[in-house]
Amino acid sequence: MILSTFVDREKDRNRIFAALGRQDCQFIVVYGRRRIGKSALIKHVLQHNRDLYFLSDQTSEQNQRQLFANMVANRIEGFNRVQYPDWETLLRSMNQQLDRRLTVCWDEFPYMVKTNPAFPSILQNIWDEFLQDSNIMLILSGSLIGMMKKHALSYDSPLYGRRTAQIRLMPLPFTAVYTAQSL
Repeated sequence: MILSTFVDREKDRNRIFAALGRQDCQFIVVYGRRRIGKSALIKHVLQHNRDLYFLSDQTSEQNQRQLFANMVANRIEGFNRVQYPDWETLLRSMNQQLDRRLTVCWDEFPYMVKTNPAFPSILQNIWDEFLQDSNIMLILSGSLIGMMKKHALSYDSPLYGRRTAQIRLMPLPFTAVYTAQSL
C-alpha cells in the first residue's frame, strides 16, 4: 500500500521551512538512502510557493541546463529562448530577472557531479560570487550518501562551509507507518 498523505516528517519539514524563512540566502543539503522520502519531503515544502524542483538525470550537462531553463521559463517568461553556455551564466540571468525570492531544488545532485566532476567547484564559485547574496535559495538533495558527503559536505569538498543547513533523512519508524495505515 502506498501512503498518500504526508507522514511523520514534521521535524524535518519544519527545519526546512525555518531555514527558508530566514532573511539571508540559504544553501540546504538533504540526503539519505534511496526511497525514504527525500523528494516527497522537498516537494511538500516547495508546494507552498511557486518554487522550482529539478530532478537531475544522467544526460549531458548541456541537456540538463536546457531542461532547467525550460523549467525556469514557467516562472520567467522566455527564459528558455537563450542557450546558456554554462551554469554561471544561467543562474546570473535567472537571478537578475527574478522579482522575488525563489527556492531551487536540485534533486539527485550526484548525477550532476557524474555528468561534470567539476560541478561542485563550479557551484562553489557561483555561490561565493553572487548566489549567497541573491534571490535564489538552494536545496541540494541526493541518495548516494557517499557522493553527497564527498561532494557537498566533507572538508575536502569545494562546497564545504557553504551549507546553512543539512538534513540526513532517516527511514520512517514502523510506528509511523502503522499509525498512517490505521494498524
